[in-house]
Amino acid sequence: MGFKLRQEQIDLFHNEGYLILPAVFDADEVSQMREEADFILGLTINSSICNARKSRRLDIRRVSAGYQVVRKIQPINDLSLYLAEVSGDERLVNPLAQLMDDVPVLMEEKLNYKEPLPEAVDIDSPEIEDQFPVHNDWAYYAAQNYPQSIISSAISMDECTPDSGPLRVWPGSHKAHLEHEKMPLGLQVKEGLIDFDGGQDVLCPAGSVMLFHTVLVHNSRANVSGRPRRLMIYSHYPEVANMGIDVRNGPTRLRESPYELAYLRAKGNGTFEDVFAAPVF
Repeated sequence: MGFKLRQEQIDLFHNEGYLILPAVFDADEVSQMREEADFILGLTINSSICNARKSRRLDIRRVSAGYQVVRKIQPINDLSLYLAEVSGDERLVNPLAQLMDDVPVLMEEKLNYKEPLPEAVDIDSPEIEDQFPVHNDWAYYAAQNYPQSIISSAISMDECTPDSGPLRVWPGSHKAHLEHEKMPLGLQVKEGLIDFDGGQDVLCPAGSVMLFHTVLVHNSRANVSGRPRRLMIYSHYPEVANMGIDVRNGPTRLRESPYELAYLRAKGNGTFEDVFAAPVF
């Protein structure tokens, strides 16, 4: 079976709701992931500018410090062959198969950048911070009737440090779903159901993998490091759930691909020149 979890790791996941696997991907693999992240960032921003409309893949905002931050781009597998291949890497799917006791099926993928832009781009950016609220992912997935047996894997493209806005988790909170309410930053666990000041930061080197249950409560604070904190997040459900292919992300791919192709054609025939290049950190 290749890459496998030990029994104590499986037990830890089921008890805590998450598991950290340090430095699973090597420096060369991480470097290629970063190159792909830069390509996707450039494509999405330049396409938005070229077509004079913000891509529905793009979550960009202006924080209180005055600069723009790309919070995430979703979906991305149709934009990067390499990252699409990573979503099926045995270092992800073998542990998922062990934890699910079933074949994992990809249902969502997103690249959480938390990347500050050194220069402003001409894209509508609401004034709101880049942190994520205290929530679990199933609060969102329930809209499509996905099961609570989904497990996500987050690959760190950058070192996760206390000031980079790392994931913060509430161990054991996956054992029962907590009711959520809609807030300006997104869905959040209702007041009084959990200690918002609790939880613990997931600090790890680049190339690490964190596996977490879809009902695990988590969030992240704002990134104040001045550098990106890129996490490639894939979510898989067990095959027995039979939920179909690309239900959540498919409509966005279909909506956005004609605009991206129009941008690439305009760039190719010289009627549009890129105005944005991914910053080098």
